[in-house]
Amino acid sequence: MSTVASILLGADGSTAKGGSSRSLSSPADRARFLDFRKSADVIVIGGATARAENYSRTPSPLIIVSHDQPETIGVNPQATWWNISPEESIVKATIEFGEHVHVEAGLSFLVPLLKLGLIDQLRISISTITGGSHKISLEDLTYYFSDVIQEEGDETVFLDCARPIAMKK
Repeated sequence: MSTVASILLGADGSTAKGGSSRSLSSPADRARFLDFRKSADVIVIGGATARAENYSRTPSPLIIVSHDQPETIGVNPQATWWNISPEESIVKATIEFGEHVHVEAGLSFLVPLLKLGLIDQLRISISTITGGSHKISLEDLTYYFSDVIQEEGDETVFLDCARPIAMKK
């Protein structure tokens, strides 16, 4: 099983600006993100991400995990709504779609999965942009992994975090 999550941060740890993560992205980040998600058997997102971001087209089936059915569910013909916990969604997505699960979600969805050791790899992009909202420290994300590899790109730093340390509090 390979569950990989990706998250984009501004230089100040913000995960959104103007209501979306896209405002934090650089061309290098966007290209890397789009290329990487092609390998997913399924993409799993939370309800807040579904409401904030454009998911009208995805290269793989899209699972929206939310207590309420998102209004955007009909926009993407590959989208399905599941009213279950984030933890349950990872197991169910693996069983129904395959072992390559890609999580694209905000902090309230992602952090519980990190704490439980359900994310095998975390891909963090850090742009030079500041002044956003929903901030987290980089250390709070990398804390859950024993291996962190950094790569410098144009206007973006990329971190690949692997070897999760499960069940940290």
